[in-house]
Amino acid sequence: MAKQISGGRKFLYYLGGLLMLVGILSFAFTFVAFLGLLDDQSFESSKATGKNAFSYAFGGMALLIVGAVIRGMGALGLAGSGVVLDPERAREEVEPFSRMAGGVVHDVLDEADINLSGLGNQSPSTEAKVMIRCQKCRQLNEEDSKFCQECGDRI
Repeated sequence: MAKQISGGRKFLYYLGGLLMLVGILSFAFTFVAFLGLLDDQSFESSKATGKNAFSYAFGGMALLIVGAVIRGMGALGLAGSGVVLDPERAREEVEPFSRMAGGVVHDVLDEADINLSGLGNQSPSTEAKVMIRCQKCRQLNEEDSKFCQECGDRI
């Protein structure tokens, strides 16, 4: 399995991000153009500027969508993003991300001081634990207790 992301996929990822950025800027230009229309006195020039602004908006949205698709293909590869239907290849292409997710889970378990390495295929023990309730304070005590751990009364 691939341990690193290839240079071609990195290029597609960054190219998609760049196209998305250009798309966002192009779309935002529409609003700047409309602010300019408010100050303009000539109707004919306003009409032409309005048509240009709408073309920037549609072009910006198209660049944003195309950039997102290219960026997704760069991040997950052709099979990982679903362009090529090959489960084995998809598993190889998304392996760095799944390994990363497993590392995150491992870090969380380490932080919580939970060690699952000794469990293997076994499940944690689910033995029933018998407890005795104190008649005076209603506190639960272990089965072999002779005195209540809360109030000290004889059980």
